[in-house]
Amino acid sequence: MSDFERGTGFLLARLGSLAARSWAAFLTGHDLTQAQYVVLATLGAQGPIGQRRLAELVAVDARNIVPVLDSLAARGLVERRTHETDRRRRTVALTEGGNALLGALAVTAAAEQDRFLHALDRRERERLNHLLRALYASHVPAPG
Repeated sequence: MSDFERGTGFLLARLGSLAARSWAAFLTGHDLTQAQYVVLATLGAQGPIGQRRLAELVAVDARNIVPVLDSLAARGLVERRTHETDRRRRTVALTEGGNALLGALAVTAAAEQDRFLHALDRRERERLNHLLRALYASHVPAPG
């Protein structure tokens, strides 16, 4: 291993690139884009939510989330309903199919993560995750 390959910045960048490539292949294998996955995961965590709030949570302009929702609705993964008290607003929710896919993705994503992190034992993986979350929090402002 050369000197530059030992540097933290190089290692983070290189592993980030490898992880991103692996993640993109994982999503492609499930016929999803990153935006579609984030919407599904957010709905899974939040439950039914207003379309505008969903756009905020996934950091997408409210106008740009419409094609993402259209594609997920066409696959029967989400449904849009008229808001109970304001007929001008829309609420988005996972369908049974969306919930099932999200559950299946969680299992296969965990297996993919295990494959990617195979060189580390459980404690090392937990420590790495803790360190990465601390670093992330120091660079990315919390939502809200």
